[in-house]
Amino acid sequence: MPTLSERLKSLGVGVGTQGLSSSARPARRFPIEQVVDGRIFDTVFGQSFVAEQHYPLEHRHGLTPLLLSASLQKISAWLNIPSLASIHLTDFIFLDTETSGLAGGSGTLVFLIGVGRFDQEGFHLAQYFLRDPLEEPAQLTGLLSYLSEFQGIVTYNGKAFDIPLLNSRFILNGEASPFREIVHLDLLPLARRIWRDRLPSRSLGNIEQDILGATRTEEDVPGWLIPSMYFDF
Repeated sequence: MPTLSERLKSLGVGVGTQGLSSSARPARRFPIEQVVDGRIFDTVFGQSFVAEQHYPLEHRHGLTPLLLSASLQKISAWLNIPSLASIHLTDFIFLDTETSGLAGGSGTLVFLIGVGRFDQEGFHLAQYFLRDPLEEPAQLTGLLSYLSEFQGIVTYNGKAFDIPLLNSRFILNGEASPFREIVHLDLLPLARRIWRDRLPSRSLGNIEQDILGATRTEEDVPGWLIPSMYFDF
């Protein structure tokens, strides 16, 4: 009676690794650095890609000026986080991510990490893009260099999603997470408290449109479509 491997061979199915050859991944038609204004940076783990922008203090997002008008002391009191009041605005990192899925866990990649901070002249934004999953150690190393001197972090729903996911990515890459035991200002609970009677939803898109006066355009990709577009890339 023929074995399973013999039956597979009779059907033309290759068995084992004989005859297989490794081949490099074909070059993309449009490398990200030719489409997005950014740069490739080197680390001990290889290369990755970052795009950087700087916005002056007089810049407005929608109808809202970039420079913070409310004092951190007031925000600290609202959230009952006394340590917020002692941190200068320039010592906060603002963070958001785009991921390959919303389920979280070890199988979810953070393919875009956006971080920003205020300086004396405005707001500096850096976006670390994962061109290939194999570049993740280099991407996280670049992020670590950006986060070398900060005392607090600002997110929108980051306590429930972004930071736990980044913590797991650092652990999987054998690195200690820089986000543990630091002051974390998650703006979502604050938005829910302030606008719960005014807005039917406190999603980031609704806050942008109804509070900041910033309307998203047709060029903005819907959140549900972003993971599939990344995999197409």
